[in-house]
Order: sequence, then structure tokens, then C-alpha cells
Amino acid sequence: MIGWAKSRWRSIWHAGLPPRSPAALLFAAGCVAVATAVRFGLGIISPDSAVFAPYYSATLVAALVGGIEAGAVGTMLGGIAAYALFVPPEWNLESFRVEQAVSLVLYGTSCVVIVWAAESYRGLLRRLRGEEATIRLLNLELVHRIKNILAGVQAIVGQSLRDQQNLLETVSARLAALGATNDLLIRSEWRSAGLRDILLREFAPYGPSRFELDGEDVDCPHAAAILLALIVHELTTNAVKYDALSFASGRIRMAWTLVAGRLAVEWIETGGPPAAEPARSGFGSTLLRSGVRQFQGDIERRFEPTGLYCAFSLVLPPEPEQPTGNVADRPPPLRSNQPIETKLH
Repeated sequence: MIGWAKSRWRSIWHAGLPPRSPAALLFAAGCVAVATAVRFGLGIISPDSAVFAPYYSATLVAALVGGIEAGAVGTMLGGIAAYALFVPPEWNLESFRVEQAVSLVLYGTSCVVIVWAAESYRGLLRRLRGEEATIRLLNLELVHRIKNILAGVQAIVGQSLRDQQNLLETVSARLAALGATNDLLIRSEWRSAGLRDILLREFAPYGPSRFELDGEDVDCPHAAAILLALIVHELTTNAVKYDALSFASGRIRMAWTLVAGRLAVEWIETGGPPAAEPARSGFGSTLLRSGVRQFQGDIERRFEPTGLYCAFSLVLPPEPEQPTGNVADRPPPLRSNQPIETKLH
């Protein structure tokens, strides 16, 4: 019951009530009733407490939730309750009538200002929510266009490279990796993507038992997320063709730490053939060097008898500001249905 009441209050407070509706007017009356109970309590503790003090808050809450009309109802009911229940009897004397009139005028004037400020806030909130809805609609259109562009690029690549099957598979796989990362970013409204989500998507086709992930999850801003997805894709593809994942016994351990905004990543291959340095620098090597350089990073690669060892680091840019929508309304991050061995510090 308490949980339901809390949930209902949060819903009313965030969404408000329709102006001039019976619910809004009843809510205003309820605010006055609560303020009256508070005033009775204050009277027990201190009989000289200000008569109208609790009703300012009642008027403010009623106006914020129900609009001008609810604020006006709260003001009138609060004034009546205060005057009828808490005005001292001696205020009826001639000497106190001026003070009584001044108190009522101050109460009424203050409540007018409170209702005006609350309605201004409600108007601003309505405009912000309208703008947010427009932005969400534009983002959906952008998502649709990006998917169409990627589909068009894949079709062009397929036509242009139909006689070069190996190259076609390589380019198509890179486009697929880019599209998968875009899906993660779309679900988070282009703010960030979790590093574990990126890895799970890339490693899922090769079997969960062949990978060990060691590190706490990291939210990667969109630019860094795309780079990391492409780097991991290139390392995985290379391991499948030439290194650890080309052997049934091959395994990959990926460990990372985040310290003061710098992400340090280790890629360690075991159980495969001895790693050999390629005769020429390919796309993967160029991507690693140029990509981490954009984020003030560095890279180290060692071709060891047990397999490739690659360590790189980069500085994650600050995360973009969160949108104003309710966090609970956002979709959860995607997770692979296939478990991958993980280790958390």
C-alpha cells in the first residue's frame, strides 16, 4: 500500500493533473487539509505560530500540480481555514483589526505571486517536454535514415565487390559491426554504450567459453564506442583468420581498467599458433594507431609465442548531458543470450 502511494505520488508530481479538473480541485483541498493538520501540530508545540504559514506551501503544491484554478482554490480554502480555526479571539478587538487586515492582504498577495510563479514553471515544463518529444521524433527519423544508408552502402558494396568474395566478406563484416554499435547507441539515445554490450555482440558468434572478460562495465560515449567496436572487430577477425581463434584450443582474455577518465585495455591471446608480425600494415593496425591517437591514447603490440598481446589506452570524453525524460522509461541495455565467462574486481 505504501509502495503504491509513493508510486502514485511520483506520477502526480511529475505529470501533474489536468487544470480545472475535479481531481485537481480535490487535490488542492487535500493540500489545505494537510496544511491544517500541520498548523494544529504547530499550535500544540507553539501556540503563537504564524496563522497562515502552512498554507503558503499548500497553495504552491496545489498550483504546481493542478494549475491556476487549483492554486486559487488552495488560496481561498487556506484563508478560510486559517481565519476560522486559528485567528486569536482578541483579533476581533478594534485595536487588532488593522493587523488582521494587513495579514490577510499579505497572505492573498503572496499566494497570487506563488500561483503565478507555479504556472510559469508549468508552462516552461510543458515547452521543454514538447521540445523533447520533437527531438525524440527527429531521432527516430535519423535512426531510420542511418539504417537505410547502411543498407544502401551494403548493397553498393555487394554489387561492386561481387567478384571479390574475400574483400566483400571483410567489408560487410565491418559494416555489420558498425551497425551493431549504432543499435546500442540508438537504444541509449546516442549518449553512450556499455563496453560489455559491445564485446558481447562481437564475441557471441564464436562461443562463450573462448573469452574471458575482466573488468567493471564502462559507459563509452558514442565516439569512443564506435572506435572500440571497430578495434575489437578487427582484433577478433584477425584472431579468427590467423591467431588464437583459428585453433580449437585458442582463448582470448580481455581486461580493462578505468582510472581518472583513461580506459586501459589488454587483449591477450593464448592457445593458438605463435603470433607473427605481418609483412605490411593493414586496416586494423592503421585503425588502432590513428584511432587511439584521436583520444590521446597509446598502443603496444607484442607478437609472442603464446599469441598476440595488444594493450591500448584512450581518454574517454565526458558523457553528454542526460535528457530530461524519466530514467525508468528508457530501454535497458541489450544483453547477449549467451553467457561469457566474466570476472569482476
